[in-house]
Amino acid sequence: MKTSFLYSIVIGFFSLSIMSSCGRSASTPIVNPPGVETSLASTALALAKQTEAANPITATPSPTATQTPTPTPKLSVNGTILVMNEDGSALFTDYKAGIQLVIPAGWLPLRVNEEEYYQAFTSDIATSNPAVNQRLTQIQDADLDNFRLDAIDIRDEHTVSGILTDINVNFYPGDTRSLEQLAEAEGKKKSAFRNYLFLNRGYPKTADGTRTLVIDRTWSQDQTKKIFQRSVFFSRPTGVLVLNLYSNKDFKDTVLPDFEQVINSVAPISP
Repeated sequence: MKTSFLYSIVIGFFSLSIMSSCGRSASTPIVNPPGVETSLASTALALAKQTEAANPITATPSPTATQTPTPTPKLSVNGTILVMNEDGSALFTDYKAGIQLVIPAGWLPLRVNEEEYYQAFTSDIATSNPAVNQRLTQIQDADLDNFRLDAIDIRDEHTVSGILTDINVNFYPGDTRSLEQLAEAEGKKKSAFRNYLFLNRGYPKTADGTRTLVIDRTWSQDQTKKIFQRSVFFSRPTGVLVLNLYSNKDFKDTVLPDFEQVINSVAPISP
């Protein structure tokens, strides 16, 4: 269980540092040799092209007064559904975690190895921003039992000094530790990151009164690239839910309102 937590935090950090939570969530970078990274990118790109060829995008007539677009959500093999809304936001439902949440407009939400993931590789967003392509490649190896959703901020100028702004959603089934126990474990973590700082922790409540654990950290990739991470822990009946935000440290105040919106949208669903 400790290794799974480490893995999710590292996925977020490592990919951000290329361009540029709980005792098992310590950050240990996942380093793939250059040849493996190239292979992963090539494989994903090939799958993207196959998906695009098998499912060509055709023009859709504008809805008439008698037509109402109806989303056709598809349940993934990992028990999730992602529905894109007309206003650009997305509704994510995770039946294993027993929650749903909303990703606001301006973000690219995707589940690894699902259709939207492969299509992202050939999108204008990925081809125009190398950092996005690097992110997509890096998360291909994620443990999908824990790594449930990734959301990349795709707005202009929101990749700062090569550091993507990113939100990921993780779930760790079977972890019954309290928020206090998780906080204690997080506080004991050691890190090899340069200028790593455990800034603070607290137990704020969401808009619906759900108590959470919030931990902020920062570290440096180099003298000009400083990364900020905020992790929010939810103690669920079936396990621990963790949402992480990563951004350039000097840019965090711009994107924290979006992250708070996501946190406050988390709601339980019936099994």
